[in-house]
Amino acid sequence: MVIYQNIANLLHYASVNLELDELDVVWTRNLLLSELKLTGYIDYQIDEDAIEELKCPDTLLEPIANYALAQGLTTADGKEAFGAKIMNLLMRRPGEMADTFEGVRQKNPQRAGDWFYDTCIKANYVRLSAITANKHWDAKGTKGRLEITINTSKPEKSNKDTAASLAQKNESYPLCVICKENEGLNAGSIVRQNLRTIPVILGGEEWFWQFSPYSYYNQHMIAVSREHVPMNVDANSIGKLFDFVDYMPHYFIGVNAPLPRIGGSVLTHDHFQGGYKSLPIHKAPIRAKLVSEKYPLLEIGIVDWYNNILRISGVHRKMVYDLAVSVHQAWEKYDDEKAEIVSATGEEKHNATSITVRREDTKQGKKYTCDVTLRNNRTDDKYPDGIFHAHPEYHYIKSESIGLIEAQGLFILPGRLERQLDEVSKYITREVKYAPEKLTADMKPFAGMIEKIAENSKGKPTKLEAELSIRDEIALACEAILVNTAVFKDDDGFKKFLGTVGLK
Repeated sequence: MVIYQNIANLLHYASVNLELDELDVVWTRNLLLSELKLTGYIDYQIDEDAIEELKCPDTLLEPIANYALAQGLTTADGKEAFGAKIMNLLMRRPGEMADTFEGVRQKNPQRAGDWFYDTCIKANYVRLSAITANKHWDAKGTKGRLEITINTSKPEKSNKDTAASLAQKNESYPLCVICKENEGLNAGSIVRQNLRTIPVILGGEEWFWQFSPYSYYNQHMIAVSREHVPMNVDANSIGKLFDFVDYMPHYFIGVNAPLPRIGGSVLTHDHFQGGYKSLPIHKAPIRAKLVSEKYPLLEIGIVDWYNNILRISGVHRKMVYDLAVSVHQAWEKYDDEKAEIVSATGEEKHNATSITVRREDTKQGKKYTCDVTLRNNRTDDKYPDGIFHAHPEYHYIKSESIGLIEAQGLFILPGRLERQLDEVSKYITREVKYAPEKLTADMKPFAGMIEKIAENSKGKPTKLEAELSIRDEIALACEAILVNTAVFKDDDGFKKFLGTVGLK
């Protein structure tokens, strides 16, 4: 039977990529046979070279999942979960994985991160095939490079649903989608059997971290509190960011604002985001240098960016931390009616910060860089989704919360755009005749883009020319969204606020 050869292929793949011990091969084979309701086994010759060239197990898992479907062992909708169950049998257990990681990290954190990420890809938790299928491009903005990706594997999430989740009392198991209790779980839409996490102590508390299956960028990870508590940004959480970059110094780490519309998609569980990645903001220069009598040894300045970001750098960790905390605490209570900034309405907070921390080794010592982004989530009649959120005319591009990743120049756009932009391209190349009155409801917002590109095009654009023009328009919209998120539209208001913490 061909299924036996499929099993042999997968076992060799696990031996090469998942460090399946030779002494465990027979035991693991029998576990696979049990899952597939097979009572015998026949050895088959396999193409070892071809298997060893694979970057992920998709082509090996597919025939096994199809066999399970044909035998009634799974359903069409359950094939992904069945594949995760199979990969779980081939992997190290969570404790073994964590021990191996820590042993490597103590000698070389970067090598440990590379090993763990590669393992999560080879185990098919980080879905390399789906990530590779995402569209990604760089765009030259007026204030530096933007990165834009259309992520087809991540569902689009409503801001209203995110806000409503804060008020809901959840007694399910697990309490949310990023709780530690997801590890190894297969329950409904939650397929985490091949998930592995790494424990870490941050601020004296038990946390853990893992890679995101959506992987917006290289080694995109999330660090999560072991306790299910709501998102929060305070002096303690800012200190945890510094702890993490001392633990994994080649990663950046950041905390989202803990409020709807300006925070992440999960506000009910305290967590950070980071990874082995240089975001566009990291390369942005300082527009205006500032000084502090209290912290004369620090490099401080306003970043030359679309929204309001203060950069604090120095080799004195405590000084960088103390100033970041001071800015954060001052901003939480700051009001400026002229700029439409109201810090709170009764008990409802509006002001918050998104903060990221990086570390690099220099001749002077460990240099810490902290970027503090000012955010406000207030709404009014004109902007019911947020005065400093993406304005309504850009919601057809991005209506979800503008979190710390987008605020710093990497836009994760919804998967629906792949289909919509393909339709826009057909109108521009005249493959389909354009008639604005015949556009479907979800295509009507693209009428302006179609007409603008058509007006600026000469002759009959090729598919490539249409795609480049569409990307230019998307980039302009992303720039405008970043400007929308700026709480101060000029440096005068920004500097006025910074003066309250002694920065001149």
